[in-house]
Amino acid sequence: MIEVEEMINKVREQQGRPYDMQQLIMYCVVNVIMNMMFGHRFDHSDPDFQHFIFSIREALMEYSFVLELFPALRVFPYFKKVIATYFRSEKAVRNFIIKNIDACTQVCNSVR
Repeated sequence: MIEVEEMINKVREQQGRPYDMQQLIMYCVVNVIMNMMFGHRFDHSDPDFQHFIFSIREALMEYSFVLELFPALRVFPYFKKVIATYFRSEKAVRNFIIKNIDACTQVCNSVR
């Protein structure tokens, strides 16, 4: 419910001006998932959360189905760059999730 309110407030702030909703929708959807996973939402202006979203988008944009069909292409410089970018983005996503799992674990252990 908080994300719906956040979305409505952001749209109202635009006062009828044209506005690209793609980023706002992505932030809200990811925040709902993060809330289910970690029990709290992230502020849309949080730099770690913004980097997490950027890394997800970058990994999805760099994923190449062609490499799945033709693995031999991995030796070409263009595809080496694509693979390196994909793995760098995947590592950033994984680190963000692991960091938040560790934070949740510490909270749970301190309650005991």
